[in-house]
Amino acid sequence: MHAPQTTSPTQAHPTSTFSAQHHPIWPHTELPAGPQWAHAVCRCGWADCAESLHDARVLARRHRRTAYTDVFYPGWASRISSRRYQADATAVHVSLNSEDHAWALADGIGDHPLPAEAAARAAATAARVAARDGAVAGLLAATDALPGLPDEDTVMVVASPLSAADGAGWDIAWVGDCRAYEYRADTDQCVQLTVDHTRGQELRTALAGSYQDRPDELEAYARRSDHIVTTSVGTATATTVGHTITRRPRQRLILTSDGIHKPVPLRSITRAARTFTDSRSCAHRLTVAARYFGGTDNATAMVIDPAPEDIYP
Repeated sequence: MHAPQTTSPTQAHPTSTFSAQHHPIWPHTELPAGPQWAHAVCRCGWADCAESLHDARVLARRHRRTAYTDVFYPGWASRISSRRYQADATAVHVSLNSEDHAWALADGIGDHPLPAEAAARAAATAARVAARDGAVAGLLAATDALPGLPDEDTVMVVASPLSAADGAGWDIAWVGDCRAYEYRADTDQCVQLTVDHTRGQELRTALAGSYQDRPDELEAYARRSDHIVTTSVGTATATTVGHTITRRPRQRLILTSDGIHKPVPLRSITRAARTFTDSRSCAHRLTVAARYFGGTDNATAMVIDPAPEDIYP
């Protein structure tokens, strides 16, 4: 729907290669000294590292020739706002033949290098495992990847596509207050797929019956506790991880940190999803909207567009 129309698998997977000093899967880790390291990347999110530009080009050709399965076009953007450290992180994992996909967005708890590192490590681990084993497995793998210290923790949302046999929808797992939305163009609605794991949301649920005639009062009361998360990657278990799946044709998926969805009204998120057809432009616009609406937290958005069903002849 949002991806450019293409007529061949090669066009569906535009690749590029370039020299670099960091690994595309572990961007926060310096590569060891050696040959001229190079990256091969694709618009679908696939990335790999080689010891020369020639080898990177070989990898890119192999990716284009073997990637005949589902295609997704991710885009992401971050804004640091008034914080000292950017503690949000995103990760994408796509297998060489484009058979396995997953995406993760993490928001480190605190304004310090330790939660920033925890978010980056958790997102990279979750995306890599979720692409093969599903969103819940990816999130729990991220728990094992963290040291378990109070200052090195993060909240996160992880997404992967379900197979056609399982309904061809989205597989979503989360802890804390990162969110996933699906923009449904047929109804022009952004549907929130996750439920925040926060003290504020617990109050909304517990007191909904008592405040039936005073929803604004309940919202004002609960909002004061929205910053208190009740689950995190560092403490996640199979029983505390949030999990949902959709069983309908996939449409645009939007992952956000609370720096986006707290200040930006849902109607504005919907407007951005409707207006900006390129996933990268949409993600960038959401971070700009966070600043426009007075957000002071790190703001990160990831937008994943399924390619049109007729992308292959």
